[in-house]
Amino acid sequence: MASLPLIRISPSEFQFAESRTGYTSRLRLTSLQHQAVGFKFKTNAPHKFLVKPVVCSLTNKGATVDVVVKSTSPITDVDRFLIQTVALAPEEAEDLDSTKWRKLDPSRIMEDLIYCTMAQRRLSVSSVSSQGSVSPTKSSIMPAVSYVYDPYSYQEQSQYTNEKTEHKFATGLAKRLYSVLPGIDVNEISWSEFALFATTCFILGFLIPLVRLILF
Repeated sequence: MASLPLIRISPSEFQFAESRTGYTSRLRLTSLQHQAVGFKFKTNAPHKFLVKPVVCSLTNKGATVDVVVKSTSPITDVDRFLIQTVALAPEEAEDLDSTKWRKLDPSRIMEDLIYCTMAQRRLSVSSVSSQGSVSPTKSSIMPAVSYVYDPYSYQEQSQYTNEKTEHKFATGLAKRLYSVLPGIDVNEISWSEFALFATTCFILGFLIPLVRLILF
């Protein structure tokens, strides 16, 4: 007898859209059970993706959580995620983390693959003549055009349209810094923050030798 699904995944795959900091996708998990449900994400490229949250619990039916995945590298056909789900007792669901997850009985855990794709731009054009039929003539066509994106990614791209050029430059510098100091999250670095960081380093590099010269 097949087990009933514990959560609904929408959409069914990670559809990545290019953003100012790389590639971003998200999906929504909804609990289908009255009892608590826990989930954990795994990927075949753990150094490539930043996932939030990786482990979480949904305490009642209808509860939802948005899972966001970011990457600074292009998405390939071999990229995929494994989502593990399990029904939990109330005490297991409380403050669920990776440590508590490892203590769960593996035989209780269900697994599903989630594939990664690049979001496709879809173009829809409709034209109707005054008689209610599609008109083949060029003069009577009144096209309705819409570009359909992932709503979250589209909102993020629109918000930073005016800053695209300077953020692209800042991200390039930040990625070089990231290769030297891998603990820095380049997804959170803006041009103004990077400029402030560089200015601070320059001032400190000038003042410290001057103070030593004056005092000693």
